[in-house]
Amino acid sequence: MSKWIATLIIALLTSGAQAQSLSFQQLDQEDFENIVKDFSAVFNHTSVSGASSLGTIFGFEVGLVGGITRTGRVDALADEGGTDQNAGKIPHGELLGIITVPAGITVEAGFIPKVGSNEFKFNTFTGAVKWTPTDVFLDWPLSVAIKAHLTKTKAEFNQTIATVPTKFDYDNTITGFTLLASKNFVLVEPYFGIQMLSAKGKMDVTGSTTVFTVPGQSGSAKVNTTGFLLGCELKLLIVKLGAEYQNLFGTSRYTGKLSFYF
Repeated sequence: MSKWIATLIIALLTSGAQAQSLSFQQLDQEDFENIVKDFSAVFNHTSVSGASSLGTIFGFEVGLVGGITRTGRVDALADEGGTDQNAGKIPHGELLGIITVPAGITVEAGFIPKVGSNEFKFNTFTGAVKWTPTDVFLDWPLSVAIKAHLTKTKAEFNQTIATVPTKFDYDNTITGFTLLASKNFVLVEPYFGIQMLSAKGKMDVTGSTTVFTVPGQSGSAKVNTTGFLLGCELKLLIVKLGAEYQNLFGTSRYTGKLSFYF
């Protein structure tokens, strides 16, 4: 089963070429903050869902989400570090599970087990809790919800810098809140949201002293953003199809969804 999951995710992301070619040198604090911004945009949690819950009492949904994030800042810094592969767009994706319980509460979880090669491997976990008060006591024409979410990602990649084998260990944590509004037209549910996000990134380097401009073998940064998202879900019997655009950390992200619900 684990091999099947790994194969499925690798096929979904198709990110090997971009990820294996990342190499960074002479990073100052602003450079590293830009890396954290782009990577946080890639890994930020989404379920490509509107404000409504999966049912007045219980509901379940499982599926896949995936798409492309524009990572122009990572691409520019990787080019300076000697990378010859285009990293201007990095794929993202995860396996997704959602459950709705009484009182308009929905719990979401997504994950990618550790996948990749010796050149690049990563794993990520995302979780969220959404409350839809319009399911409980507000009789409004729109569904309104607030969602709190968390993402934790670890990545390892290896490069040779000035003939020195170099290992990068990167940790990323994202927390945030999303305010959502949507209109459920039975088969179609368009939605809009505003996000407030805070991300922390830390990178430890082994084998090279030329990655950071300041002394030491590690860098860390905290960045914040207010962004927005808009999307739509198409509900066909037990199948959902979704599409979403996010603008966050100064870049764009496009995500699709295929899931089953009941």
